[in-house]
Amino acid sequence: MGDKMIRLKASSLVETLVSMVIILIIFGIGMLIFVNLTKASRSETRKSTTEQMMLWSRQLEANGFDGNTEGESLQDSIKLGYQLREAERHPDRSRLAVYAISEEGKVIDSLIRYIENKTTVGGQQ
Repeated sequence: MGDKMIRLKASSLVETLVSMVIILIIFGIGMLIFVNLTKASRSETRKSTTEQMMLWSRQLEANGFDGNTEGESLQDSIKLGYQLREAERHPDRSRLAVYAISEEGKVIDSLIRYIENKTTVGGQQ
């Protein structure tokens, strides 16, 4: 055997630090893109939920409530519920509250509308 020394090529500390900085910059840009996409997705979901609540509240108002003051429905995979109460200080209006409900049963969004009470002949409801 000889006294031959084997030299290994290795990167210097400066090269390692530069490569780590480049990797961190790329990772940071990727995280910014991910956060922006997540925010955009949430705002679209919220917008869709609000549209569904408004549409359902108008349908309820047009079709009537048949004496029910509460109810639930599944609209486009969104669970919605409503409560109908008399409006305080306004005897000619009712307060309709529509809620979007999560899978865990928590209210995630709500919409409140004041609608006119429908009257029949003789001024009775």
